[in-house]
Amino acid sequence: MLDLGRLRVLRELQLRGTAGAVAEALGYSPSAVSQQLAQLQREVGVPLVEKVGRRLRLTPAGEVLAARAQGVLDEARRAEEEALAASGRVAGTVRIVAFQTALLHVLAPALPGLAAEYPDLTVDVLDEEFIRVLQALTLQEIDVALTDEHSQLPRVRRPELVAEELLSEPVQVAMPEGHPLAASGGPIPLAALSDERWVAGHVGTNHADVLERACLDLGGFRPDVRYRTNDIMVMFAMIAHGGAVSVMPDLAFAEQQPGVVTRPLAGEPLRRRMVLWTRVGADVRPSVRALLDALRESAGDLAARRPSLVRGPHVPVRS
Repeated sequence: MLDLGRLRVLRELQLRGTAGAVAEALGYSPSAVSQQLAQLQREVGVPLVEKVGRRLRLTPAGEVLAARAQGVLDEARRAEEEALAASGRVAGTVRIVAFQTALLHVLAPALPGLAAEYPDLTVDVLDEEFIRVLQALTLQEIDVALTDEHSQLPRVRRPELVAEELLSEPVQVAMPEGHPLAASGGPIPLAALSDERWVAGHVGTNHADVLERACLDLGGFRPDVRYRTNDIMVMFAMIAHGGAVSVMPDLAFAEQQPGVVTRPLAGEPLRRRMVLWTRVGADVRPSVRALLDALRESAGDLAARRPSLVRGPHVPVRS
């Protein structure tokens, strides 16, 4: 009988490419990774890896076994999750990555209720916006992800993951309170802001990407970004004191910041969606299901308090 732990090491090597990356992901030393692979080769009786320079590469037999290993590991995980589900016990650790707004307004408010109802449940939270979050979910480094996506830049859906829209919100223009275009209080066309200086997130962040795409697609210009920061309070300061403009989702609460006003965008509206991601079948785990239900309930409460928010379509109903 092949050892599941060694099969996972082989599969991780296929996915990550180096023994060092496998060691970092699994919390092993590189020598322990090599030992696990050597033992697996002895159990199978054929070479599974070969050295190419200083790196390890899967042999054809190793590639076949690694591909089959994923199915075996998935089935073992499902068996474990179904056993937990049958017991009804909500325990262990569930890991979630969330962007700042989702953490502040949906995840954090859900934590006290989870702690009270499930004292044996640990929720590990990472406040992060990074490109490989969905890869981390696929690789089982995390269990749940809350990402943002915009009407101009939707994320590509993946067959191994489930994406559920929790909320959507309008995106508005944020500008200094004394700006001439703010006086009317009405919607502002993006094209009217072509000569402004802008504040945006760092290059490669969702905020930076959607701002540039929106200005190009809806306004016909490339924004003159003078200030870059991922700190929303610094963005507000650059608007209030630096004369910058930007686009902000409703939950940024820009209209509550001193010296900053918000106005709706004219024409085709921009919207930001809060999307909840899990692996297919992961919600059979009581710990994951408890967190998902709490997030849905928290999102519903938030939408009830803030009429500009819209609950996502096809949201599962808590049983």
